[in-house]
Amino acid sequence: IHADGVHLGQQDVPISLARQFLGPGAIIGRSTTNPQEMAKAIQEKADYVGVGPVYATPTKAGKTPAGLEYVRYARENCPLPWFAIGGIDSSNIKEVLEAGAQQVAVVRAIMEAQHPEVITQQLLTQLK
Repeated sequence: IHADGVHLGQQDVPISLARQFLGPGAIIGRSTTNPQEMAKAIQEKADYVGVGPVYATPTKAGKTPAGLEYVRYARENCPLPWFAIGGIDSSNIKEVLEAGAQQVAVVRAIMEAQHPEVITQQLLTQLK
C-alpha cells in the first residue's frame, strides 16, 4: 500500500518484522503505557512512541490510564520523539502540556464534537 509507516500497539508484530515489510525508511511507532514498554520500544528502534493513555478513554476501555506521571517520565527519559495520547481534550490539554508533552494526539474530542473545526481551533490555540 506504500504507507510511510505504521503505529503498533503492544499486541502487534515486533518492530523488526514491521521494518521487513515496510522497508528501512518507514516510520514505525509503538504505543507505550509504562517505562518498561518505553525501554523496549527504544531498544527495538522505534522511530517514536505514544505515551498513554494519559486519561481514561472509551477507545481503550478497561485500560488503566498511565496518567501525567508517565508524561513527566517521558519528558525526562525518552530520547525518541513522543506524543501524549488518550482522553486528551480542551479541558485537560493544558495540564498535559505542563507535564511536559510537546506533541499530543487527539481523536475523540474532535471526531465526536458537534463543531469539529471549532474544537480543532481551540486545541491549536492551547498548543501555542
